[in-house]
Amino acid sequence: MSIWLIRVVCTAMPGVYACLVAMSFRRLKGARIRLHIDPFSIVLRTPAVWRRMLPLLDRARVSLALLNGGSCTEVQLLDWAAEGAGLGYLTIAGMSLLAWTTDTPELLVLGALLGGGLPLLRMKELAGRVSKRRQSMVTELPELLSKLLLMVNAGENVMRALNRTAEKTGSSDNPLYTELRSAIESMKRGEGLAAALEEWGRRCAVPEAKLFATTVLINARRGGDAFIPALRELTRQMWEKRKAIARTMGEQASSRLAFPLTIVFLIIMVLVGAPAVFMM
Repeated sequence: MSIWLIRVVCTAMPGVYACLVAMSFRRLKGARIRLHIDPFSIVLRTPAVWRRMLPLLDRARVSLALLNGGSCTEVQLLDWAAEGAGLGYLTIAGMSLLAWTTDTPELLVLGALLGGGLPLLRMKELAGRVSKRRQSMVTELPELLSKLLLMVNAGENVMRALNRTAEKTGSSDNPLYTELRSAIESMKRGEGLAAALEEWGRRCAVPEAKLFATTVLINARRGGDAFIPALRELTRQMWEKRKAIARTMGEQASSRLAFPLTIVFLIIMVLVGAPAVFMM
């Protein structure tokens, strides 16, 4: 790769970016511009580009919907995709400038690889956030069930028990309680218990939460003495699930420590063995 090509890239990329910024100013009519998002959203808004991008963004749309309360608008998806494109573009531009100043063409190839890989890393990071959200909800669900079981045993009905649980966890940022507080607000506005709990289970998008909502609804309709044993059995199952998750997390942590310990062991072996080798 010649230095001439690197100069062309270094000259063209800032010019293209400046044109996109100018188009963003014109489209937003003087409003505040997000320099790493809005210029690149213009390109993605092109119908031909957006039609080809939509199938590739299906998984991202689902993940963003889970993280944003069950819905992901086209604007949110477009902003997320434009931010990834902007970070990739700026990475390529920076590496091409570095390749020009150091007269190292290989840096441009490295920049292209890094810029192209950034959207994939963002997809992986988004999937990791969804996984952590689900894990935190599953591990917190036994606590919620234990509190609910205690209040129901004390004579509270399901609606009041859920309301008191939501009030006591008002400072918690766990998504399970965030969705529960949204369901309580819906019931206070006049929505029925069945509809609110079904929506809560859908927004949580966790099978255990849907099982809890179904158990509560079935036994709330039946009434009588069957509700407390069913809730107690469900609580036991959720605690067992939490123990299994804790064991899995412990095994993952120990496996992640194996590689750094191996590196430390090799470094110590080199430090101890190097003097003996040099003395021979």
